[in-house]
Amino acid sequence: MSRLPLVTSPSSDPHINEIFSEITEKAGTVPAAYRAFAGYPHILQANWNRTKNILGQGALPIETKEAIATRVSFVNGCHFCLHIHKANLAQLHFSTEEITDIESGHVADPQLEATLSFVAIATKTPEQLTDNHFTQLKELGYTEQDILEILTVMEMYTGYNKIIIALNLQIDD
Repeated sequence: MSRLPLVTSPSSDPHINEIFSEITEKAGTVPAAYRAFAGYPHILQANWNRTKNILGQGALPIETKEAIATRVSFVNGCHFCLHIHKANLAQLHFSTEEITDIESGHVADPQLEATLSFVAIATKTPEQLTDNHFTQLKELGYTEQDILEILTVMEMYTGYNKIIIALNLQIDD
C-alpha cells in the first residue's frame, strides 16, 4: 500500500488530466508512480517530461533503454519496476529466457552485456568505474554521447526505483 495517496483519473485538475492522458497514450495506463507524483502537479510534469525526453530521444534504441531499466531495477531491488520493465521487454518481443538473462546481466550480445555490467556498477558503486569500462564500451561501438545516454537512463531509473521503494508502491496500486 502506498505511503502517499495516489491521484485517480479523472482528476479535478485539468492539467493533471492532460498529463495522464498523454501518459495513457504512451503507456496504456498511468503507473502508480505517476499517480503519486500527481499529488504535486509540478513534480508530475517534471518527471513525465524527463521520461518522455530520455526514452523518446537519443541514439539508443528503446530495447536497450528497457534492458537498462530492467537491470537497474533488479540491482536496486525494485520489484514494482522490475515487473513493469520485464513486461515492456515482452511487448518488445523478448522471450522469457532473454528477459531473465537481461535481469541477471548475462546476455549473448557482448555490447549489451557490457552495457548491463556498466550500469550495474554505476548504479551501486559508480566510484568503481574505471577508464577501462569506458574504453570497453567505446571498443564495442558506443560513442561518448551514447555512454552519457546510458548513464542518464541508468540515473533516471535508479531515481524512480528509490522513490517507488520509499513510497512502498505495489503492482496492484
